Amino acid sequence: MVVDDLSLFFHSVLELKSIKRAGWVSKVQVEDAESVADHTFSMATMAMLLSDMLGFDTHKVIKMVLMHDLAESIVGDYMPGDVTARQKLAKEKKAMKFILSGLPKGVREEYEEIWLEYLHNRTEIARFVHRMDKLEMALQANQYAKQGYADKLLAPFFESANTALGDAGDIVSEILKSLRPASDKK
Repeated sequence: MVVDDLSLFFHSVLELKSIKRAGWVSKVQVEDAESVADHTFSMATMAMLLSDMLGFDTHKVIKMVLMHDLAESIVGDYMPGDVTARQKLAKEKKAMKFILSGLPKGVREEYEEIWLEYLHNRTEIARFVHRMDKLEMALQANQYAKQGYADKLLAPFFESANTALGDAGDIVSEILKSLRPASDKK
């Protein structure tokens, strides 16, 4: 294994630090919006705790979280409606294949399998990671609300999280319930 073979993977990870989350920039006009790497770090730390509390395979959860947006280092952070779901999927699959191409075969296959599990969202762990993605978004919206960004601009992010997470009666739903735009709180 030559170090150069790993450089593409490392470059992709580092690139996520410079890619701003598109929704915050476009819809809320956040001046210093979080990066995809910021989002991934927050999500991974929250998922670690909740996964341990809920008894999931936290090692696998963390790997899935860390890889869930890695393709965005090449394709960027699309907002819903920027491209079709099919186009987004095709671009991200191509990007991930490229990003993982220099890794040792066994590691590459494991990472690809975990990432595809996330995409297909059919397992309990994948569904949990998708829920954490929405929860982190709602928590970030709450942070922006505290920084003075307009509730009306943030409301769609809360609504999206609420729609995706529903009221499952678990800790994730309870955390989400505590996060409403200030104008919604009684």
